[in-house]
Amino acid sequence: MIKNIIFDLGGVIVKLDKVRCIDAFSSIGHPDFGRVINEYFQEGFFMDYEKGLISTEEFRDKIRDEIKKYVTDEEIDFAMSSFLPGIPMQKLEALKHYADNYRLFLLSNTNPIAIETVKPMFLEGGMKMDEYFEKMYLSYEMRCAKPDPEIFKMLLDDSGISPVETLFVDDSQINLDSASKFGIKTALMLQENDLIKDLKVYLC
Repeated sequence: MIKNIIFDLGGVIVKLDKVRCIDAFSSIGHPDFGRVINEYFQEGFFMDYEKGLISTEEFRDKIRDEIKKYVTDEEIDFAMSSFLPGIPMQKLEALKHYADNYRLFLLSNTNPIAIETVKPMFLEGGMKMDEYFEKMYLSYEMRCAKPDPEIFKMLLDDSGISPVETLFVDDSQINLDSASKFGIKTALMLQENDLIKDLKVYLC
């Protein structure tokens, strides 16, 4: 019986718009931000930022190195925030719906700029971001990122939840496969999925 649900953030709760982000960086002079975004899912300085291995200031400087001119912190942060255009109200209502019967957790590969971008979006549902979840596990704070099995071990050890009583919801099959090795039940959900209707089958 499922008692706990672990949600991914981007692509499951928050919308992702890669094209909008690439266009925003192009407008401030980045020659090929599509390559950087691809590294976001693999390695490179974007993933170093997601793992908390470099600071926000160092990340911005690496962006400036690639643009080869000075751009302000605000310009970089605005371009970054364009990757995350918003949260559908249905997603926030779904989280509140599940909170009545399940322990909810967040596990996200993310970074400080992204978190500051999405925090105000959660307020549209009437609560602060951290009030939707029992605990938020963020890659840059954990210095570890999905699909590394260590991040799932850290979450399980810290929360004390049972893997067999837990459902992990993510938009990446690679991440789900890593979680399933611990006995965690998994559900592939993309941003167009309805978190109430489409998750029902996994919660039976």
